[in-house]
Amino acid sequence: MNNFWQRALTGIVFVAVLIGAILLGGWYLHITFGLIVILGLLEFYKLFEKTESQPQLIVGTLIGGGVYFSTFILLHLNILYPQSLALVFILIAFIFISIVELFRQKKKPFENIALTYIGIVYIVVPFIFINLLADTFNGFHKVWPLLSIFILIWCNDTLAYLTGRLFGKHKLFERISPKKTWEGFIGGLIFTLIFALVLAYFSNDSFAKLIIFAIVVSVVGTLGDLVQSMLKRSVDVKDSGNFLPGHGGILDRFDAVLFVVPVIFLLEVFVFG
Repeated sequence: MNNFWQRALTGIVFVAVLIGAILLGGWYLHITFGLIVILGLLEFYKLFEKTESQPQLIVGTLIGGGVYFSTFILLHLNILYPQSLALVFILIAFIFISIVELFRQKKKPFENIALTYIGIVYIVVPFIFINLLADTFNGFHKVWPLLSIFILIWCNDTLAYLTGRLFGKHKLFERISPKKTWEGFIGGLIFTLIFALVLAYFSNDSFAKLIIFAIVVSVVGTLGDLVQSMLKRSVDVKDSGNFLPGHGGILDRFDAVLFVVPVIFLLEVFVFG
């Protein structure tokens, strides 16, 4: 199977699984994204295998997975302010990781602590926000905001890639990502704005809200992609992993999501809430 068809098939299955999990909601969504969290944490820590830093792969993954699943269990138990309790769990996680490092006797203990903790904040926290956005107990109108975010991210990624391939001449951030161009970025933004207007027309969300979401997706999502590229360059790898044939790893597919979702969550709560 050539790379194009492999990439297309993987992309179709990937999108179908995510849309199915979001529409089904509840345990289906939480468990699906929980598996993504665990795979993402393993990928993140394994990126540093060939460096002098040695983050706590097993401890970090177990703690990160525990924080994630604890949060959605609190949601199902109707505990007030589960996000506040999640923050407490994350702060306690830092203390525990620091204590574990005392007994590891590694060369760069504070780098190990920092990388282990950053993995949890970078990957787990955005997926906690996804859980909070996806309060599926009150019908489709609660699922829609999360689904629309993913649709806009996929639209931006695809159209930025295509317009960049067709018209790209001016490099966006050559030091970090040589293939990204301003033409691709602008093309992705324009098409994402158009798609946002279409989504607003067929939903109860306002045009202004989805236009703002589209701008956040294009700008913040691109920055998330660049940060992920910077991470991979710093450890001298092309892809974060090989879990998704033709697409790389889990982090390669969720680099924009990890940056976009926290911003969207804050907008939903403090601006549109």
